[in-house]
Amino acid sequence: MSPSTLFFLLFMTVALGVFALMHYYFWRRMVKDPGFNRRDKRIGTTVLICLFFFFPTTLFLAKQFSIQRLFPLVWFAYLWLGILMLFFFFFLFMDSLKLFYHTMRCLLAGRSELPDPGRRRFLARTLASSASVLVLGVSAFGVKRCLDPPQVKQLFIKMPGLPPSFKGFSIVQISDIHIGAMSMLSELADIVAIVNTLKPDLIAITGDLVDGNTAQLLSELTPLTELTAPHGVFFVTGNHEYYSGVEQWLPEIERLNITVLNNRRTEIRRGNDSFILAGVTDHQAGRFGQEHAPDFNKALGKMTTTQKKILLAHQPRAVEKAAQYGVDLVLSGHMHGGQIWPFRYLTRLQQPYLKGLYRHKKTLLYVNQGTGYWGPPMRVGTYKEITRFILS
Repeated sequence: MSPSTLFFLLFMTVALGVFALMHYYFWRRMVKDPGFNRRDKRIGTTVLICLFFFFPTTLFLAKQFSIQRLFPLVWFAYLWLGILMLFFFFFLFMDSLKLFYHTMRCLLAGRSELPDPGRRRFLARTLASSASVLVLGVSAFGVKRCLDPPQVKQLFIKMPGLPPSFKGFSIVQISDIHIGAMSMLSELADIVAIVNTLKPDLIAITGDLVDGNTAQLLSELTPLTELTAPHGVFFVTGNHEYYSGVEQWLPEIERLNITVLNNRRTEIRRGNDSFILAGVTDHQAGRFGQEHAPDFNKALGKMTTTQKKILLAHQPRAVEKAAQYGVDLVLSGHMHGGQIWPFRYLTRLQQPYLKGLYRHKKTLLYVNQGTGYWGPPMRVGTYKEITRFILS
């Protein structure tokens, strides 16, 4: 069994357990507690059971058959996941408030009164109705944000000591497109068109380009051959490339006129001036074989030059090692800006940086919010992003 298959099975086992608990929580608050009649409870329970099995079944079929044909089903399955998560967080927040209220009442009054069944049922129905209106409204807004084209964000990056010939040099970054998970050829063609209108000097793709194997998705990447930049298009792997068969993908990506910069560096030249562009593999790539592990020494070590250094690394945590090698700017992605509020608070447990521009010691870090999306087709509190950097 390959490492990617083993990881997928472990991930799905844990995910399905959490998924089952979320469905049970939803059932308690939306079906059982409001006190519906027996027929309505039976209907609600049956629908929820069908939705629970629909999600893993659709993902399994998408791995076995043409993802293009199953795309609408996959899209709906992930949409339900997003709606379910928003319901979960809403009820979790409300239950926390109720627990706090009853605890304070008990402490102040010295006793806890038994709730009236009729009042409790009325409050449960009111809460269920409020949750439906709020969550479905937020979901609709989030889906619209996901269907909107990526927004271009422009930043001027000051790099003291940058050679004069590179003043105004532009780098366009795209990241986390996830072709095959929730985006396909038409979305990628739109992204390529936007990038080319920016007329970049260099294009950086910072991982999670694909979500699926080459047999299913290679034709979906053809728009990338249209990317145009005089100093080239460069790519580093994200974690999802390793779930998708990285050994097959890397040569195919190179055939798209994209330079794979895994644990490598190159010189970007203008006349007699130059800077170093380096790249490392994903932070977790070593789990798929030591040969895939990020190697900062190979990418950045043994340099006596005072040239400016820019590093492409999928996960923001790479900045900690990059700072030790005197890197001036790190471009990363991975976080999707949290994608759906309030996940931005949970992602802090896994990464020190979420989105935007940071300074770590003497190294600048930029975290792209993702040019596509992964999982639920929603963006709440974030947007799809193409980033244009102007060096100065």
